Amino acid sequence: MWLDILNNENLLLAAETLIIVVGSMLLGILLSYLTAGGNRQKLAGLEASLEEERKQSDALRDQVMQITHERAESLAVNDALKSKISDQARTIFDLQQQVFQKEADQRKQQAELEALKTTLDSFEYRIDVLRKELETSPAQEDIPLKSIVTAPLRANYEHVSKLLGKQVTENDLTIIAGIGPKTASLLQSNGIRSWNDLANTGVDDLRTILADAGGVYKNQDPTHWAKQALMASLGEWRKLRVFQESLKKLE
Repeated sequence: MWLDILNNENLLLAAETLIIVVGSMLLGILLSYLTAGGNRQKLAGLEASLEEERKQSDALRDQVMQITHERAESLAVNDALKSKISDQARTIFDLQQQVFQKEADQRKQQAELEALKTTLDSFEYRIDVLRKELETSPAQEDIPLKSIVTAPLRANYEHVSKLLGKQVTENDLTIIAGIGPKTASLLQSNGIRSWNDLANTGVDDLRTILADAGGVYKNQDPTHWAKQALMASLGEWRKLRVFQESLKKLE
């Protein structure tokens, strides 16, 4: 019977076919197993890589949070510094304003002091003149003191013009250093028409006249006008020339 089966070609062909199919199936199963094993290894590697990436992502997230926190603290510190700088700038500005005000007050006090010195010099000159006149004049009880103070002094104006280097006429206000023709006209329009009038006018009054006139007049300094006018009214021409030369050196 087995010989008949072995001699039957159809059965042999069927058996070979079956063997081939079964072998292919076994081979496929084996390959699938091997492939699945490789994929599992790859999957495990990918999972490990993913876990590493996750850890790095968490570390980066922590770093970002720390940087954000530090940035917030830096902004807070920066805002505090800006506020402090602003307060210091405001304090410095206030101190500068106080300094400017004190300097202005000091200049005003200095000007007032100069005016007082000028007025004092004027009185000292007049007292000195009165003393000399009283010492050199005979005692005359019937001569009023006012006539001694206001008596006009006549001078040789030709000689005075040569001494001062400019044309001098009686009660010419332009011989005073700092007074030009326009300023002289301004003073005359305010009742100051002679050297004696100018000598008896306070510096503050002169400044008021100049300030009210405005323009270039308000920038003029009348501090030494009364002193010069007093010298002119007393005929102290040499003293006037020396004093005016000293003023030129100070300019």
